[in-house]
Amino acid sequence: MRTFPLSSTARTREVVRHELRRRRVAVVGRLELPGSLVRITLGGEGLDGFTSLGPEDHVKLFFDGPDGVVGRDYTPSEFRALGASSGPELDIDFVVHGTDGPATAWASAAVEGDELEFGGPRGSRLAPTGFRNALLIADPAGLPALRRWVRAFAGDPITHVVLFGGAEAGFLDETELATVLLQVVEDGQDLLLTVESQDIDDDTFVWAAGEAAALVPVRRHLKALGLPKENRSLHGYWKRGVAGLDHHAPLDPTDPD
Repeated sequence: MRTFPLSSTARTREVVRHELRRRRVAVVGRLELPGSLVRITLGGEGLDGFTSLGPEDHVKLFFDGPDGVVGRDYTPSEFRALGASSGPELDIDFVVHGTDGPATAWASAAVEGDELEFGGPRGSRLAPTGFRNALLIADPAGLPALRRWVRAFAGDPITHVVLFGGAEAGFLDETELATVLLQVVEDGQDLLLTVESQDIDDDTFVWAAGEAAALVPVRRHLKALGLPKENRSLHGYWKRGVAGLDHHAPLDPTDPD
């Protein structure tokens, strides 16, 4: 396996803190997206003062569950200070996979006028600068954040995108697709082999989000290469058989950073 020395120049990412408060909003739009995603547009005075500056931002949405209110983290897909409803609008993209979970059940049935409460983001970690290459990896759950990364980089650095687990390229629009080099891992193909074929060096930034178990071998490969910690940001957004996975938890509990 090819390895390379650690970069002697540490790269940092600016962090911007936000006021944390609970907001109440209402559904003002609904759009079916490619694959198993649906975009719910939220609006109302509850969005006054809202801001989201980083591609990895998360808000916590609150839903009624069988044992009370539960919170689930979601990426703000897009925020418009003035949207089609003549007020601020926030898009949240949901992976809809039945009605067993409180979030997917709500998104499956949400119609205009339905209300929802959320909090966050606590802060925004901005995209890094100074890298020559970027590699972005996502399954359907990671697509909203991947789209924000694509927009943040806008082709600088050179941005390679790898989609797996049924994620569809049609989630990105033509302008976004024009700024990336895209590969799709089809059913039966190995995500790790695709990542191993990438040109990764200490001038490459790697971000990944999706099913946790699928990303553990990718993380181990990057560490084996000697890729510095500041060059990688990998997150398990969900895990088969686990409800409400904490995406802040170590991706690989047996080898946390």
